Amino acid sequence: MKTIKPEFWLAICVIAGALVYLYADFQMPVTRMGDSLGPRAFPALVGCGLLLAGVLLLIEAFSKSKKREHTAPAAADHEVAPVLTKRERRHQSLILAAMVGWTILYYTVFEEVGYLVATVVFLGGLLSYFNRGRYRTNLLTAVGFALVVDLVFVHLLNVPLPAGILSI
Repeated sequence: MKTIKPEFWLAICVIAGALVYLYADFQMPVTRMGDSLGPRAFPALVGCGLLLAGVLLLIEAFSKSKKREHTAPAAADHEVAPVLTKRERRHQSLILAAMVGWTILYYTVFEEVGYLVATVVFLGGLLSYFNRGRYRTNLLTAVGFALVVDLVFVHLLNVPLPAGILSI
């Protein structure tokens, strides 16, 4: 009997989450005041993007599964997950705890420091750890992402983001 791979479960969870999110969005009352698109437009766009990402994950998981079957059918049935040592499990737990702490710190200082500064530092820190040695790329990615999101939210959607220390 074949077991369902984690990639399939992830895709199924993302698709289910997107459908619940879209259902909740369509339950929002429609008001005719203000924006002609109404308050449901942006959440619907996010939900559709999430649904598309889930479908793409499912396609990728399915194609990887088919590729494994064609390349090594005997090995696919007897595939064994790598066993982590106690030290490796502890290291992964520490990385996860540090990421949670880093994210909590980001949310804590978000209002005071401001969106741009907090996001650049937050993403810069994560990228510096997970993409070591590529300082210029990491910095450009963090700054570019923060600026693009700021442009979209503040200037195109008229959603104010905290300016923090840059408002002085």
